[in-house]
Amino acid sequence: MEKIRLDQELSLAPVTIGMMNLLEWGLDPKELSGRLHEYLGLGLTTYDFADIYGKGGCEALFGEILEQEPSLRNKIEIVTKGGIVYDTLRRPYFVSESYNLSKEHLVSACEASLKRLKTDHVDLYLIHRPCPLMDPAEVAEAMDKLYRDGKVRKFGVSNFLPEQMAALEAYTGIPLLVNQVQMSVKCMDFLADGTQEDALRRKIPLMAYSPVGGGALHRADVSRDDLETIGVLKEIQEEIGAGNIDEVMYAWLYRLPVTVIPVTGSGKKERVLYAVNALKYSMTREQWYDILRVARPEHVSRKYHDI
Repeated sequence: MEKIRLDQELSLAPVTIGMMNLLEWGLDPKELSGRLHEYLGLGLTTYDFADIYGKGGCEALFGEILEQEPSLRNKIEIVTKGGIVYDTLRRPYFVSESYNLSKEHLVSACEASLKRLKTDHVDLYLIHRPCPLMDPAEVAEAMDKLYRDGKVRKFGVSNFLPEQMAALEAYTGIPLLVNQVQMSVKCMDFLADGTQEDALRRKIPLMAYSPVGGGALHRADVSRDDLETIGVLKEIQEEIGAGNIDEVMYAWLYRLPVTVIPVTGSGKKERVLYAVNALKYSMTREQWYDILRVARPEHVSRKYHDI
């Protein structure tokens, strides 16, 4: 399985194993180790975390494996993120999620992730979400310290719009090598907000989370619009010889001009393999547009009004 080069020093697998729901997979450390070895045998070497996943428990469980099998560390790439904070709820009418991109928080959040993961560095550290209070100069200072201290090899962002990336980039000489955003036939914002074009200009890949729409098309109570989407996906499934509509949705992302690295979210190996299987399918321009016409949301329709 050919890896995707971010720069001269770091490459990622073409499919990333998303670990957000790791604690829900029901795997103890021994079972998780077995799964990890299976994935490594398939060339799936990249694992995506965040400090808030399982309140740190996902990183901690994975860290148990690395502590027991230190030799695994040099065979994998660890991606993690920081910047989202779950404060104690102070007012009943506010949600508790907020963002903290201060230098102090980002440095301490990364160091806490390293401690849980039982490693001295992460391969790729992402600023998890943009913050209206972000001082890009301060974020740049945090990045510089983490890089100089050898705790982070490379940096990227998640959920950033092009102008937000540009604002941060203006204050640092450290390149931003990826943007991780929500991408699927159920979420096409990246087609309307300049995200794809910005990645193409920067010559960086997009990491796609929820690449098959979080399973929305497999629910029993799908909407009429979703039924229409399922219908066209099944037609194209037959045409390209895919095994299921999930593989078609992955193939739709792979057909984009930008390099897409899907971040899987399932604890089931067979569902992860859908993303791998889809690498071999060829989707025509016409088939891609057939899906766009049926599945696109209104704001994307306005941009591509004559399609």
